[in-house]
Amino acid sequence: MTRVILVDDDPLVRTMLTNCLDAAPGLVVRGSYGSGTDAVAAVPVDQPHVALVDIIMPDPDGPETTRLLRAASPRTQVLALTSLTDPQAAAAMLNAGALGFLPKDLAPEAIIHAVQSARHGLAVLGGAGAGLVDRRPSTDLAELLSPTERTILLLIREGRTTEQIAREVYLSPSTVKYHVAALMEKLGATNRVTLAIKALELGLC
Repeated sequence: MTRVILVDDDPLVRTMLTNCLDAAPGLVVRGSYGSGTDAVAAVPVDQPHVALVDIIMPDPDGPETTRLLRAASPRTQVLALTSLTDPQAAAAMLNAGALGFLPKDLAPEAIIHAVQSARHGLAVLGGAGAGLVDRRPSTDLAELLSPTERTILLLIREGRTTEQIAREVYLSPSTVKYHVAALMEKLGATNRVTLAIKALELGLC
């Protein structure tokens, strides 16, 4: 039985997710919390396998809640509840230890599948054309990248802007954009968020 906790300051979202997950065979919602503080305090009792954590919450926010949850229970996999529209927020969740992203408007079947996948350590990138990537490093993909591309990918993983990356690697912003486009083509990514996911897959974290 996969134990799940929900952390979102919107009670309607928590109710919707509870109804969805509790109806699925093999899943049980052990806790539903409006704050990260309450969720972390209940970890010893809930012992969750998977935590669904909203990115935008009052203090502590999603990334800090994720860090606290992972520190309290390293085996708990965290999925960020998000629309995947903010690359920096997404990168912050990844840096905090989130395994992937789960849009709140996914169909119930997709939500259930995402939670089941996270239970087994598969990173989840939800949304239109949702895909799952194995988090284990991919040597073949890593070998396709030049040292500059690897550096830029790591900086994207950290949520840096084009201008910040340009200053870090001593290149012009236009050259950085060229490298980012090349990375997207090589790794099959469509935006910086999916590049950040690939950075996890390659072990650049």
